Amino acid sequence: EQSTVPFLGIPPRTIVDNPIKLATQEHTMTTANANLFDEFRSSSLNPSLLQSLLHRLLSHPKIHNGFVDVLKLPSVQDAISKITDESKRAALIKTVELFAFGTINEYYELQERGEVWTLNEAQLEKLRMLSVVSIAGRRIGAFHSSLPEDVEMIDDASKLTKSKTKKKNNKKKKKKKSKEESLLSVSYSQLASELHIPGDGGTFDDSKHVRQLEDLLIQCVYSNLLSGKLDQASKSLRVEPHVALTHEASSSSGGGATGGGGTNAATRGANKKDPSSHGGVYGSVFSRDLNTTSESSTKEEVSRMIGTLQQFLKRSNALVETLETSSKLVASDRIEDEFRWKEVRRALDETPSRLQAA
Repeated sequence: EQSTVPFLGIPPRTIVDNPIKLATQEHTMTTANANLFDEFRSSSLNPSLLQSLLHRLLSHPKIHNGFVDVLKLPSVQDAISKITDESKRAALIKTVELFAFGTINEYYELQERGEVWTLNEAQLEKLRMLSVVSIAGRRIGAFHSSLPEDVEMIDDASKLTKSKTKKKNNKKKKKKKSKEESLLSVSYSQLASELHIPGDGGTFDDSKHVRQLEDLLIQCVYSNLLSGKLDQASKSLRVEPHVALTHEASSSSGGGATGGGGTNAATRGANKKDPSSHGGVYGSVFSRDLNTTSESSTKEEVSRMIGTLQQFLKRSNALVETLETSSKLVASDRIEDEFRWKEVRRALDETPSRLQAA
């Protein structure tokens, strides 16, 4: 029996309802991941074995980043240097970099020039999924850039009872929601164009290709690559910026590509049933490898991260300032309330004597 996707009602391809069977599969996958990375570290690694291992890595359904780390391993660097044909050496590196931070669009451009490997169906699907992550990441970036630096809070709840204020607030909410929708929603037609669906270069047809596209997007959500919903009415994917992904920490048996945290590669998602193995909550879109292949790309990545952190700092400071102002207002209101209650209590205490005098 299969589960169904809550927001779409379509049964995904691989969802196991038996928890024991699922746990066994996850443990087996984790062990296989660890063994795969151990093979990359082998001192006997040669060009032929390296290419075979890389094909396994690029086809692996559970590894979505850490590719650059693999290329930086000394044993891998040594094996690459033994490839005498410079064009083959460049094609190997470029293919791995595609999975690290490239897109399916770039693949087809490079493939026409013979500058990358020819990928199989599993690898093409994986690269399409990673391309969806990049598209969603750009949408999230645009959304956060559009946010105001100040933080809006309601000063007086009683104002909401006034009909005019209510109408104004509703208009603002509708306008804000409409802007959010445009920034966070990606139409099926645009996705199909960027993901090369159909793969034969033909025109995207809803009646023929929409299921293939939706299956891919569902797989992205269930693989914990992004938080999003499929809107069949508007035929679009809506990225959810406020729903965080939960990643699991690495187990002792399965280090990552560089032997550090395995969350970015082999062991992510391996121990969902064990709360002690949870590594923490991250953003709503999975993080791909950083492009540090050149000075310009490195500067671009660093600038992007600095810009994101600066924006976060500004909004955090604005939130702190707003909370401090609200706290002072609440403290002031409390002092006034205490004064009024003292006046009421004094009036009540004086009431009997006043009545007797009267």
